Amino acid sequence: MLVPWVAQGQGVTNLDAQISARTRIIESRQSTRDEQLDAQAERGVLFRKTGRFDLAIVDLTEVLRSRPQADDVLVERGMALKATQQPDAAMADFDAALRIKADNTNALRQRAAEYRARGRFAEAVRDLNRAIGVDPQDPWAASERGLDHFSLHEYGDAIVDFSRALELTPSSAWTIAFRGAAQYQLGHYDAALADLDRAIELDAFDPWPIYIRGLVKRKAGDSQGGEADLKAALAIWPDAAAGVAKDGIR
Repeated sequence: MLVPWVAQGQGVTNLDAQISARTRIIESRQSTRDEQLDAQAERGVLFRKTGRFDLAIVDLTEVLRSRPQADDVLVERGMALKATQQPDAAMADFDAALRIKADNTNALRQRAAEYRARGRFAEAVRDLNRAIGVDPQDPWAASERGLDHFSLHEYGDAIVDFSRALELTPSSAWTIAFRGAAQYQLGHYDAALADLDRAIELDAFDPWPIYIRGLVKRKAGDSQGGEADLKAALAIWPDAAAGVAKDGIR
């Protein structure tokens, strides 16, 4: 079952108007029960999109009482639960959605993200393999799988995934930056610098690629340029060294 259509890319004011419209359907005596449930599912999604996670959980739970097999509604509630710091309940919803529909790509991606948050990168890769098998054109699934390969120190596989994602979304600064970092880890300094330069062109205020570029320049023999980049990154992000080290990069 798909969550009823909710407009994407709308401003908060427009989303609030949509919430009001769904509320009128829910409260109308002229609405059928199915129409009310559809509207309540939509309103739950809108509440989540506007950061009203508790209200989203209430609406989506009410829908699930009548439609327990609604896999997309389970995923939406799981996302709201995760946002309210209830990761175990969120994971239970993602698992339940996948028992109902094994190829629900959103459920697979959301569960992979939760595995990643728990440091269970191999399991995240497994779910993303399934998601990409269903939808090979999803650039975010490819990027996310690249992150998991990176965390597993499988840098060659990470580069393949980041490159695939960039065929679909060529201006994703963070994907380019991580591909550059993977190139650095493999000692491919020229390729790393090319990617990091491009990432910084796209987002000049992100200290992460600036710091990594500093490390690459030092390794490549450009000590002065390396120190300048490291200093610039630390001015934006004083904990850059520790943050980058958490990603396994030194």
